[in-house]
Amino acid sequence: MNIKQENISVVIPAYNEEKAVSEVIANLRKLSFVDEIIVVDDGSADSTRQKAVESGARVISHEDNSGYGASLKTGIINSKNNNIAFIDADAQHNPADLIQMVKYTGDHDIVIGSRKAGSHSPLWRMPGKMFIHMLANYLAGFKIPDLNCGLRIVKKDLILPYLKLFPDKFSFSTTSTIFFIKDGFKVKFVPVSAQKRIGESSLRVRHGLDTIILVLRMITLFEPFKIFLPVSISIFTFGFVYATIEVIRFRQFSATSLFLGITSLLVFFFGMIADQIATIRKEIKTK
Repeated sequence: MNIKQENISVVIPAYNEEKAVSEVIANLRKLSFVDEIIVVDDGSADSTRQKAVESGARVISHEDNSGYGASLKTGIINSKNNNIAFIDADAQHNPADLIQMVKYTGDHDIVIGSRKAGSHSPLWRMPGKMFIHMLANYLAGFKIPDLNCGLRIVKKDLILPYLKLFPDKFSFSTTSTIFFIKDGFKVKFVPVSAQKRIGESSLRVRHGLDTIILVLRMITLFEPFKIFLPVSISIFTFGFVYATIEVIRFRQFSATSLFLGITSLLVFFFGMIADQIATIRKEIKTK
């Protein structure tokens, strides 16, 4: 492990976080390797911007609420250092955890916080998070310790070319984690703590549904057969069972059975085409 310590920029996406943003900035300023703190005020309606300025951070403001991912993108583009840390503005993460994380930046492309057992997480989010986590692990073919922790360190020169692939909303962390793993980046997960956030979360149920869709789209980009093949087999199986029942009861097939059979074949061949495209993409990338 290369423990050479380099200066880092810290990007803090903030939307109506006046209660906690000053505390987060104050704790970051205690870290000797943090020489730039950027708060991206995402169209806040409270005094988030004023609090951040008073705390000594560099503040970049969006006129309208553009989203968590859009705020991170703004911070990445405007940062001066190649190593960029992300941390939420709600004080749920301990900035001191960056001391351990920054040690791995020399040997890894991405360093992601993995929240320890017992870290705070709202109960109403747990079922959705578990489902998304299980789906991502299956589709990625890799056991991901923490899919969407907001505390992480990335390298600007590596992530910049891919920013357009990542969403502007809350799913940025989830989709980027899968992307980094599947595209061959050296990813390191480091245990971190998390406590109850200060203030009210703007996360809603619809954001979880959006994340599921984006996870499926991201895996389709890399291993489409993990999606198309199970769907094809499921449709074929249902069609076969349906046709068997028809033959037993009516001694003939119906148009429904034929339709299901053709649909399963079409899905399979679409999967083959998508898989060929993904293979070509990988070959182009390695040249």
